Amino acid sequence: MGRDTLMTDQLDLFNNNKSIKLGDENKLCIKCNNVKPITSFTANWHRADGSTSRGNKCKECTTSESYILRKLKESTPPPPDNYCCPICNISLEGLKNKIDADNKAYNRGVWVLDHDHETKKFRGWLCNKCNSALGWLNDDINYVRRALNYLEN
Repeated sequence: MGRDTLMTDQLDLFNNNKSIKLGDENKLCIKCNNVKPITSFTANWHRADGSTSRGNKCKECTTSESYILRKLKESTPPPPDNYCCPICNISLEGLKNKIDADNKAYNRGVWVLDHDHETKKFRGWLCNKCNSALGWLNDDINYVRRALNYLEN
């Protein structure tokens, strides 16, 4: 095999454009916006039919976020005993006494560390329910304003 043949064979490798098709074997990470194999996503739960539901963030992004949260928790003192959630104004006692029908709203602890997902800076301590509400509104002030306008009208 001559040098010209070897070069042609090597260049042919670059001509084979491989596209990743989104399907059962690949998934788009909502954090890094990369298409990755389905095995790069953590299995959240198993359905009755035997199939598996996967998270929307790849394991790498999930690990990175966990590290950031752990560092924020280590560097941020917990709220004082008389602390109230700045959104719903519920106290520690109120949270302990409030029983949710399915007990899911308070199963992650009393206070949740809220942080800016863009800057990674600590914003404050919230109850789990209020933190989840902000998450469902994508921490977007425009969504919050529209929700407020909706409730006022």
